Amino acid sequence: MTVRFFKLVTRELADTGDLPGALGRIAEQCVPTLFDSLYIEARQGNGWPAVVVDRGTHGAEVEHFALESDSEDFGTIEATRASDRPFDDIDREIVADLATRLGHALAVAQSLAREQHVAQTLQRALLPETLPQGRIAASATYLPGSHEAIVGGDWYDVFDLPDGRTAFSIGDVAGHGLNAAVIMGEVRQAFRAAAVNPKSPSLVLERANTIVNMREDTAIVTAIFGILDRSTSTVTYAVAGHPAPILATRNGVAQILPARGIPLGVADSVLTHDWTFTLPPGSLFTLYTDGLIEHSRDVEAGEHELLDAIRAEIVSPGDDPAKGIVGRIFANRENADDVAALVLSVEDDAPERFHFDFSALPLAVPLLRRSLAHFLAQQGVNENDRYAILLAVGEAAANAVEHAYLIDPGLVSVRAERDGDTLVVDVNDGGRWKPVERRDERGRGIKIMRALMDRIEIRTMQAETNVRLTVRLPLGAETPAALKPSR
Repeated sequence: MTVRFFKLVTRELADTGDLPGALGRIAEQCVPTLFDSLYIEARQGNGWPAVVVDRGTHGAEVEHFALESDSEDFGTIEATRASDRPFDDIDREIVADLATRLGHALAVAQSLAREQHVAQTLQRALLPETLPQGRIAASATYLPGSHEAIVGGDWYDVFDLPDGRTAFSIGDVAGHGLNAAVIMGEVRQAFRAAAVNPKSPSLVLERANTIVNMREDTAIVTAIFGILDRSTSTVTYAVAGHPAPILATRNGVAQILPARGIPLGVADSVLTHDWTFTLPPGSLFTLYTDGLIEHSRDVEAGEHELLDAIRAEIVSPGDDPAKGIVGRIFANRENADDVAALVLSVEDDAPERFHFDFSALPLAVPLLRRSLAHFLAQQGVNENDRYAILLAVGEAAANAVEHAYLIDPGLVSVRAERDGDTLVVDVNDGGRWKPVERRDERGRGIKIMRALMDRIEIRTMQAETNVRLTVRLPLGAETPAALKPSR
C-alpha cells in the first residue's frame, strides 16, 4: 500500500495546475486506509487563497508537520487516528514524507506562478494599448493557452512610421515562460528599430534575424512584418516561417496569400520575399499565430475552419473582427496553445478611382476581378459591360503575371477611372518580359481585348510595360455569345 500510495502522490503532484483536485485525491487514498482523518492547508502565495482539504473523522492521536521547502513555510498537514490505533514510527515517516513532498510541490508551483506573473506582465506591457482606426481599422486579440502553466511568446504590434505609413507585425517565439516573453520583447523592438527607415519588410526581417542570431542562447521565432500604405490601401509584407495571412473580400471569398521564408534564428538569412496586395473596400486582412489552426492534430482542417470563420465574420460582422474570428473558432473548445490575431478591416466605401496593386501571382487575378467588379457596379456599369471589361482586364493582368518577370514575381498595378462615358484602365508591370514560346493559342488574349475594347494601346519600354484599355460606356451591344459566362 505504501509504495503504491507514494506513486500516486508523485503522479498527482507532477502537475500542480489543479492543486485542490490533487490534494483531494491524495486525501481520499489516505482516509480511512492510513489515517482516520487528514487535514491539509496549502498556502499558494501570489494573493491566491489557501487550499484546504479536510477528510475523515478527527481522532485523539495527532501527527502534525509543516509544509516547508528551503525554509519557506507553505502550510501544514495534520493526520489523526483513534486512540486504539496509535501512530508508530512508520506512520510518522509517512506523514513526514508526505509533508516534504507537498512542500516541494508547492515551492515549484509558487515559482512557476511567479514566473508566469512576470511573463504575463511583460507580455501585456509589450502589446499595444491602442490600435489605429479610421477607414482602415486594426483590431487584435490575445488568448492565453488554457492548458499552459506558463505564458507563451505570441505577440502582435501596430505602429506609425515617420513617413506616414503604418507598420505591423505578428509572431511566435518557440517555447513558453519568461525567456520566451523576453525574446518576444527583443524581436518586437528589433522590428521597430529596423522599421524607422525601412526599404522593405523582408529587409526588416533580415535585420531582426541578425539580432536573434546574436543571442547566446538559441531562439527560434516565426513572424510576419508588413507595411500598410493607408493612402492606397496597399499592404506589403514578408514572412519568416509563419502561417500565411488571409485576405477576404466583401462577397465572402477568403484567399490564403503567399508566404515564403524560414524562421528567425535558424540560419544566416531568412530567405524571404516581399508580397504586395491592395486591400479592396469591405475586405479583411487577417494575421494570426499557429494556435488558431493547430488546436487539433489536423492543421489542414484547422485552416479550413479558420477560412470559414473569416467568411462568417465578413458576411455577418461584429464590432471587433479579431475577437469575432477567434471566438468562432473556440466557441465550443478550449485553446491549448496561446493565440494572437491581428485584423485590418477596410471600410466598404465607393472610391472615385480604382487601383489594385499585387505581386505577379496567378492567385491575385481573381482578387483583381472581384475588386474591379465591385468598383464597376458602384459606377453604374451594367452586367454585360462589366463582364466585357473584366474579361479584357483579366487577360491583360494574366499576361503580366505569366510573362513580365523572369524569376521572382514583381509588382503589377491596375488603375481605372471613368470620365463621363469613357472608362480607361491601365495595367502596368515593371518587368522584362520572358521570351514567348510559339504556340497556336498565343495571341488570343490580345485579340479578345481588341474585340471587347474600343481602343487598346501596348507600350513596352526597357523595364516597364503598359497596357491601356479604353471603352465607351455603355458599350451599346450585348457581349458576344461566345464570350458570355456559362450559366
